[in-house]
Amino acid sequence: AVGGTRALAVSVPADPVPAKPGGTAQTLIRVVNPNDFAVTVTIGSRTLALGDDGKVTIGAGPDPRWTGRVQFPRGALRIPAQSYRNVGLSIHVPKLSPDLYFVGFLVTPVAAEGGSIRVINQIGSFLTLDVPGPRLRLLTGHLHLPSFVLGSQASGDVRVTNLGHASVTMWGENDTTSSPGGAYAQERLGPSLLPVGRSRSIAVTGKPRWPVGIVTVSTRVTYPGRTENQTRELVLSRRVIVVSPWVPIAAGGLLVLLVVAGWWRRRRHSRKRPAS
Repeated sequence: AVGGTRALAVSVPADPVPAKPGGTAQTLIRVVNPNDFAVTVTIGSRTLALGDDGKVTIGAGPDPRWTGRVQFPRGALRIPAQSYRNVGLSIHVPKLSPDLYFVGFLVTPVAAEGGSIRVINQIGSFLTLDVPGPRLRLLTGHLHLPSFVLGSQASGDVRVTNLGHASVTMWGENDTTSSPGGAYAQERLGPSLLPVGRSRSIAVTGKPRWPVGIVTVSTRVTYPGRTENQTRELVLSRRVIVVSPWVPIAAGGLLVLLVVAGWWRRRRHSRKRPAS
């Protein structure tokens, strides 16, 4: 925390920064100070590790791949109270093959003696560079859903893995239908980044209209092909029989009533039978 109040925030461009091999890419990052006092920060390079499900780990030291290639601000920067500051960065792009590349950095508040900052809250983030050109993209996936569910809905997940040679930005939708009743539901999947060799899980659910139904869950994942003008689709689908827990309970209760009714009829019949 900063002075016991809110921490700083950092925003980066939403889209990858175009980067030409051998050229210089220019971009801006924004450091936001929501506190009622000014804060001084430093910005420096850090190693970066991208994991499964969008997890990002910022390392303790500078990234040797970008040492001397990224011009971070020299010295400290003052961010006014309840304001922000746009910081320009210049990136000298080496000879890289077409792909997405990631530049990690760390924003660190400077604790001045006797000042308002008592605890240092470092903020790690990264920039995405897009080196243009054709690339090999390939996604594979598995839909994990049971064939039968005793409950109110079917729940599972889709696990998508990047087996290609380039990072992928994917998007898509989840479609659910049920019969009888013809119920239909659709959920849009926003763009998400999937680095090479990493996986991402997408939760899926399906609910029938009636206590007993067949739910069909279909997930459609779309991503660029060899070029940005081409697209590929990964379609995964599964049918699940969903039975409400009340159905077997009601069936069991009905069976008990039928047994009791039969027993009672036989007893009454035996009482009315004349003695021999």
